Amino acid sequence: MTDPIICYKPSGERDYVQEHFERIQAEHRARLQKKSSPEEIELWNWIFSLPIRALAFVLFLPVRYGYGKQYLWALLFLFLVAPVLLFAWALAMGIHAQPQVFLAHWQAYVLRHPGAVHWTWAVRDVTGWIRAW
Repeated sequence: MTDPIICYKPSGERDYVQEHFERIQAEHRARLQKKSSPEEIELWNWIFSLPIRALAFVLFLPVRYGYGKQYLWALLFLFLVAPVLLFAWALAMGIHAQPQVFLAHWQAYVLRHPGAVHWTWAVRDVTGWIRAW
């Protein structure tokens, strides 16, 4: 602690409650300042950024060697289009393998969520089309 904290009320008498509050705040600030010095924060930032920097280094190697546009399109496909395609494929294979189980699931869903009736007809139609394959 540095200097004692002395607070006064507007009436001129000493405010012990405010002093106690200020003292607690000062101790808390001192504890935080001691615990997280700028050097320590920089070290933790450096440590936690290492895996991200390593991944970025590997991901941007093709860009560094001149395959920028093709690589960018491949990354976009990988992260945006491929998951949707995989999900659609897995859904289609699940429906195709056991359509009755899938339909039972959707019928139970409609019973539990009556507000979804207006769009579940699409699931029933898609299931019928896939079953016809």
